[in-house]
Amino acid sequence: MDDIATHVAVQRLLGRYSESVLRCDLPLFADSWTDDATWSIPGPGVVEGREAIVAVFEEIRSTYALCVQEVLSARIEPDGRGGATAAVPVRELQWRRDGSGSELVGVYHDTILVDDGGRARFSARDFELIYNGPVDLPGRLRVRHPGVDSGSTSP
Repeated sequence: MDDIATHVAVQRLLGRYSESVLRCDLPLFADSWTDDATWSIPGPGVVEGREAIVAVFEEIRSTYALCVQEVLSARIEPDGRGGATAAVPVRELQWRRDGSGSELVGVYHDTILVDDGGRARFSARDFELIYNGPVDLPGRLRVRHPGVDSGSTSP
C-alpha cells in the first residue's frame, strides 16, 4: 500500500472513531481496533484487547448524554509497510448525565495497521491529556442515536 492510500485509510479510521464516540456506537468503536490492541487512557490506565477496550469505552461513555470528539489535526507517518504512526490532537466536549459539562484537550499517539483491503485499525492508542476541566454547556441537546436517550434534553 502506498503512502497516500495509507494516509486516506488512517483519515477514515479517525472519522469512524470520532463518529463512534459521538453516537456511542459500540460495533463501530470495536471495528476501530485490532484484536490485540492496547488503549492507554487516564483512569483505567492500559487496557489490553479489543473486548476489554470496548467494555471500558461503554462504561465511560455511558456517563455522558453526549460526547463530541473533534480531531484538530493529524500528523500521519506511513511506515512503508502499510501501517502508520500518528499524533492526533483532539478536543472533546462532554455533556454529563448529571447536567454538568466538561472539556478536554489531548493528543493521541497511535500505532495503526492497515489490512490488505485498505481498512485501518488502531493497534495502540496512548492518550496524552493536556487539559481537562469544567465548561458551561447551557444549550439544548438533540440526541437521536442508539445507546443514548432520544429526544431533546437540557443538561
